[in-house]
Amino acid sequence: MNLSPETIEQIKLFDWIRSRPDLEPFTIHIANERQCSVQQGRILKRMGVKAGVADIFLAVPIGKYHGLWLELKAGNNKATEKQKLFLANMTQKGYMSACVTGYEAAREVIETYLTMDTLSS
Repeated sequence: MNLSPETIEQIKLFDWIRSRPDLEPFTIHIANERQCSVQQGRILKRMGVKAGVADIFLAVPIGKYHGLWLELKAGNNKATEKQKLFLANMTQKGYMSACVTGYEAAREVIETYLTMDTLSS
């Protein structure tokens, strides 16, 4: 099985997250990238799957933010318009949101987010 560069970056990020007891129970991946039949796709949409939803959600409120939504890209991939809109909507509703390229950038955003409460004190 060939893994996409984005999948590899996501696995590296979650390997790091699993090493952090302060993150692991509160961090999820939204699996919107799966391939399925047309029929299964229709069922998933009826169940609430939506295009554009960010890859990662950290359900840890920090300071003024309710949590962190993170879209992880790899290489030259860019956020789609639906992804940009989702992130903007989440920011408007009181979440921190970001689109980053690669594991290192994602880790840096998460680490910065976790220290925001102490930075504003």
